[in-house]
Amino acid sequence: MKRVCFIGASTVEGLGDESGLGWPGRLAALERDAGRTFVPYNLGIRGQTLREISARAAAECTARIQDRETDLIVLGTGMNDLARIGTGAFRTPQRRTLEDFTKLVEELADLAPLLVVGPFPVFEAKMPFHSVVSGMNFDFKNQDIEAAAAHYAEICAERRVPYLNLFKHLSESADYITGLKANDGLHSDAAGYQAIAEALSRWEVWQVSAH
Repeated sequence: MKRVCFIGASTVEGLGDESGLGWPGRLAALERDAGRTFVPYNLGIRGQTLREISARAAAECTARIQDRETDLIVLGTGMNDLARIGTGAFRTPQRRTLEDFTKLVEELADLAPLLVVGPFPVFEAKMPFHSVVSGMNFDFKNQDIEAAAAHYAEICAERRVPYLNLFKHLSESADYITGLKANDGLHSDAAGYQAIAEALSRWEVWQVSAH
């Protein structure tokens, strides 16, 4: 049976989802209901930047992948690098964010077929977000996230890695935005994560890669 590693930070982990499934668990349930099953591994760790994810990603995925040709890795890029702190500077300088993203994509693509899911919108009225992991306040702006999503798309296209940009779709999703408002503005609720899973399940690249 195909194995799929979902790697990323809190939005992969499923923070805010009352059931704890997140979009990886909900995607697995959708596939199971359709008669298509795979073994999902949720490797999301809240609060991590791309560099922190990269420090563990290869080892954690390698430990779970059995067939480098047919198993799959799905990278959820997250937004942690894109937060503004203190004086308004980015938590991670923009140039380094793109370098870290590029390195991570290339590392994972060498291990198994890779799909990348871009960062999601936030509800700015609830910013800044207080991180209990770092004890810091992070100010996320949709303009920054949307710009990063576009840069990530270009990097993936250059490396022929399939990339799904859900920023606009989720910005227009009532379920997703309502969930952000009900929670902390950064993480949606069960209905919001379900909206992500359903969008992924309809993605032609996923349908081909996961079966």
